Amino acid sequence: MTSELVLAIAATITALGVIIGAFIAIYRIAARIGDVLGVDRSGRTISDRLDRVEHQLWENGGSSLADRVNNIEQHVIKTSAEIDLIKDLALGLHNIPANPVVRPAEQPVLKRSPRTRKKD
Repeated sequence: MTSELVLAIAATITALGVIIGAFIAIYRIAARIGDVLGVDRSGRTISDRLDRVEHQLWENGGSSLADRVNNIEQHVIKTSAEIDLIKDLALGLHNIPANPVVRPAEQPVLKRSPRTRKKD
């Protein structure tokens, strides 16, 4: 009979331990949910925090992340075009025809070596 009593006490203690453990786990989960959905240390609710994130995602005239990315993209396109122009000028200088058709104001200054005439 004593072994049955010991087993009953052990089963009761185990059951109480499982129940207390379940309550602690539920409390921790509820506390985490409350932290996420409730008010943070600064006094902001989840709605306030999401409004701040949403403010950064949509263009609004210059202060959002989307506006900054668009601004950087425009600068990259402009810089890329300028680099392509400089590259074309640098690589194309030796390929300028002898008599280019350009307006007098835009005529480039080229140093040409004198050519000798070939006899017929």
